[in-house]
Amino acid sequence: MAAAKAGGWEIGIVEGSTGGEFSSLRFDKYGNGHVSYVGGPKSSLQYSFWDHNLKKWFTTPLDFADGFCSLVLDSKQYPHISYPVNGKLKYAYWDGSSWQTQSIALPTKLLAFYTSISLDLNDKPSITYYEVDGPSGEQVAHLRVVTRRENVWELVTADQTYGAGKFNSIAHDSLGRPHIAYAAVIYEHSSLRYAHWDGTNWNNEILEGAGVPGTYRQAVMLILDKHDIPHIAYSDLNHSIVRYATKVAGKWQMETVDSVGKVGYPDRNGIALDEDGTPYISYYDAKAGVLKLAHRKDQKWLVEVVDSGYAGFTSSLQIHEGMIWLTYSPGNGAGLKYARRRIESPDSSETRPPKRPVPQ
Repeated sequence: MAAAKAGGWEIGIVEGSTGGEFSSLRFDKYGNGHVSYVGGPKSSLQYSFWDHNLKKWFTTPLDFADGFCSLVLDSKQYPHISYPVNGKLKYAYWDGSSWQTQSIALPTKLLAFYTSISLDLNDKPSITYYEVDGPSGEQVAHLRVVTRRENVWELVTADQTYGAGKFNSIAHDSLGRPHIAYAAVIYEHSSLRYAHWDGTNWNNEILEGAGVPGTYRQAVMLILDKHDIPHIAYSDLNHSIVRYATKVAGKWQMETVDSVGKVGYPDRNGIALDEDGTPYISYYDAKAGVLKLAHRKDQKWLVEVVDSGYAGFTSSLQIHEGMIWLTYSPGNGAGLKYARRRIESPDSSETRPPKRPVPQ
């Protein structure tokens, strides 16, 4: 395993990988890592497995993909992956002995950009996607959710607003109900949005940007904590800032984490919580070509540079057994990069107080 140490980080290339954009990383309860990503000259969907006993990566190609893959683990710790191919939605999963892939038949002529996958309490997958063109080729541009029910896929529209859903991220709560964070990207509706299923209906909220056309958000990523409280990392394209949103005493609270020279497009930030519930956010400065990590401490954000040389696009972040793990694009067409360090903050971290929200 070729790896180098810099600034407290061990940085290396995942063995056997090619490319490494849109990585989606998860750790199972045994300490093994699972990551899906897209790269190479033929846009190969790849899966890599970190064996915590052997301290080694194992990589296999699964299919072709247009990017924007998403991975989740079921109760048996088996991986499930959603991804788009030629404007259609596909789904791959490990059944315990081999990989199974299937195309999901949808009344959608074209879908694009993000897909995101999550499982309910019975390991049934729900996949969110951005439907660009409807069944007859009409442009609809809205957020859709397809869920496996017995032997069929059930399709619903979670937000019919034109332009809503391009940067989507889904998670299930402790009751098995889905929550989705996403952005609306059409000028008149541009905003950060949130939808959740209450068991009967979808409830939709505009968290930021209501009544202010042309204020664009992207790189959205959602996680739920053990109390089902949402935590969202996203980027404000207009002001080149990375933002964090969560609920405090039942009310949404948003704050600025850091500024960047330029927001990468179409990037995806990473977010994770440590055992104490402290949020960590990974993000890429496309102008400086650096990957950064920030975490909140004593009402301030501590910011550090993880990697440079234009590595860091579409990072995925996980914290497992006191270790911070990142996977991300190398930026030069080489294999998927990873970085890891112990949870203790390095002395070189830069302290930044939370900035006031940008006026809307």
